[in-house]
Amino acid sequence: MNGFGWRAMIVGAALLIGTSTPAHAQDRDRPAIDAEQLRGRLSEETIDRLTRIAARAQQNGVPPQLIRRKVTEGVSKGVRGARLELAIEGYAHRLVAARSLLGPRARPEVLEAAAQATEHGVPPNRIRDFTSANKDPRRAVVGLRVISELHASGVPTDRAVRAVQSALDRGLNGERLLAMSAAVRRRVRQGESPADALREVNAAGRASVRNAPNRDRPRAQPRAQPRAQPRDQPRAQPRNQPSRGRRNPD
Repeated sequence: MNGFGWRAMIVGAALLIGTSTPAHAQDRDRPAIDAEQLRGRLSEETIDRLTRIAARAQQNGVPPQLIRRKVTEGVSKGVRGARLELAIEGYAHRLVAARSLLGPRARPEVLEAAAQATEHGVPPNRIRDFTSANKDPRRAVVGLRVISELHASGVPTDRAVRAVQSALDRGLNGERLLAMSAAVRRRVRQGESPADALREVNAAGRASVRNAPNRDRPRAQPRAQPRAQPRDQPRAQPRNQPSRGRRNPD
């Protein structure tokens, strides 16, 4: 998948995560293929085949909005006819496999990320284990993307999964995790081996974390200086007592 496709998937995931329950239910109840909207852009034969593909996928637990968004994306890119049908059918098969792999409670955005990871060749057991260890959908979606990119760059899957999990556990957010993946892929394009590239980028990332100031740590308060003691002052003589240099009257 190209960068545009990944960005579209993550934006869609963010929208799905942030959608309120009633709106999400309303979107879920809409048909995956809106024939009226597609007429004039696709042939009737293509619309009929897409409708059958979407119906089979929905019967197997695939949220219809995922198929609908993929069809819209393909049509907007000018994909038509048999090419579009094959793309949607393959995508639907991967979503069905992801649903079977991750169970009925998996969020739509996680299913989509799992389907894309499968397309990139990430083994199903690695996808299942990673999503089980990362219940937050945002972590799962971005993590699966980076694992897919590292895998596609030649990094062994186990190393890619360990690196991404370690980065997430260190508190790297989505943008920094994507930057780590981009740095590895850039080194690989320059001729460095995938394993060496990942090791160097990880080492640099850990060093930057160690050397970065901890903004959350409270600043040390300056020590309170001891209060200066006043210098000795001559004691005031009581008014009723005579001074020492004066005689008492007889």
